[in-house]
Amino acid sequence: MKLKTSIMSIALLALLASCAKEKEKKMTQSEINAKVDSIVGTRIDELNRQAMEDLDRRKSIEVKAKTDSIVEAYTKAQAGEVKTDTTVPPPPAREK
Repeated sequence: MKLKTSIMSIALLALLASCAKEKEKKMTQSEINAKVDSIVGTRIDELNRQAMEDLDRRKSIEVKAKTDSIVEAYTKAQAGEVKTDTTVPPPPAREK
């Protein structure tokens, strides 16, 4: 029984010691700026790398679709199927 109580006491003390709040070191403005610059620099490099990969992957897909659309519109215009009047009507007058 004493052994069990001793073990429980030691476990409780260890738990309390680990939960004790440590004093946080106050950081100066220059230390904060250095830490922020380090974190942001690393993250920006990663985001730029990811963006370039996405661009390379999507470029061929999107350019092909746009090119096909332009060629189709040009072909229809040459065949006379599309009205080529590009004038835009004025917006309706505002009532007061």
